[in-house]
Amino acid sequence: MRLRVRRGVPPEMTLPTNAEDSLARAVLGPCLAIRPKEVVTIETWSHALPWALALVREVRRRRAEPILVLEEEETFFQSLRFPKSPRVPLPSPALIGASDVYIYLPGPEAFPRLFGLGPLDLHTAVVRHSASWWSAARARRLRVARLSISSVTPTAADHFGIEIGAWQGEVFRASLFPPGQLHRKGVRLARCLEPARRIRIRHPNGTDLRLRLRPGRAVVEDGRVDVEDRREGHLATQIPSGLVAVRVDPKSAEGVWESNRQIYLRFQEPPVTVASRFVFRDGRLREYTFDRGGESFAAVYANAGRGRDLVSRLTFGLNPAVGFAAELEEIAAGTVTLWLGDDRSRGSRHTVPFSFVSPLGGADVEVDGVRIWAGGRPVRRRVARREEPTQDRTALARRTDAPYARQLRGAGERSARR
Repeated sequence: MRLRVRRGVPPEMTLPTNAEDSLARAVLGPCLAIRPKEVVTIETWSHALPWALALVREVRRRRAEPILVLEEEETFFQSLRFPKSPRVPLPSPALIGASDVYIYLPGPEAFPRLFGLGPLDLHTAVVRHSASWWSAARARRLRVARLSISSVTPTAADHFGIEIGAWQGEVFRASLFPPGQLHRKGVRLARCLEPARRIRIRHPNGTDLRLRLRPGRAVVEDGRVDVEDRREGHLATQIPSGLVAVRVDPKSAEGVWESNRQIYLRFQEPPVTVASRFVFRDGRLREYTFDRGGESFAAVYANAGRGRDLVSRLTFGLNPAVGFAAELEEIAAGTVTLWLGDDRSRGSRHTVPFSFVSPLGGADVEVDGVRIWAGGRPVRRRVARREEPTQDRTALARRTDAPYARQLRGAGERSARR
């Protein structure tokens, strides 16, 4: 595949010559299934305009109608200083009534300029679309996609202390991974999780955590918004994607959890945490330590509200195109991610929702005493059996963590999620 280096871009930042068009075809084809005469609104920041224009071309090629909404970055920051106006400019819900599909390319590129905002204004700027916007989207049964590729910028790479070429390459390849394959993987895993009541997660690094699962359907995120998703009220997807999410009894956690993956927090300082270690007793977080970056967690946790010490859900990564890319930890194949706090139940007009994710790669997973994952890989049901985790996988754990050891010399950390 022929590569090109774009003008004004560091030499290590290389992509296929048709990168924008390839991504547009994947997003508008397998992911969103655009049909002729549909109206597709594309909202972009100025730095992501090349990706947005490729989407416009592909929409027209499919005989649909594009609407391009541009948030020019410098104008946005100037607008923050206008008196007697909303503190953070937000997109209007007005276009939703005319749209069938809505695609968002996140920004701004110069996101450190947002650090001067208060917590509520910062949260509003990051979330971008208001409650009224989402209410109108649900009424319209809009199909919504958020593309992570525009979050990969030289500014963000410098902030995290990582190499931009490898990061962008992983995001690009993961965005193109076929959603049909992710769906099949997700459905197989969901069938194991949905009837289960108890789950146990273990790893040679000392993790041994027991939880109870809540009854209900597991959510399969495969990068598509199809008829079944919309029927169940799931209107939005993140691209790249690939995970299965299950809710847990928030007061059931018992044991120790230790992450072996870095977590990148774009709007926290320091912006990376390493080896988050949580101890749960009687369902609540009682102790926590970090090898690095614990200050950012402690600062947010101290000001979080009720429920900050509870586990709300678990997610299981499915996307094999993700290795160690920043802000994609949760969807990497073989990763189990613990969610602390619950951003849906604690939000109010006066508080910022709190949640923290802690990913663990290469773990053993048992449901109702039957092992379904061994070392982060699915176990065929016919050979699944109860047994203690094998300590000879310590080498695997070391290999899993090796890229982090290299990146730690200048690493940074991940987006203050959701």
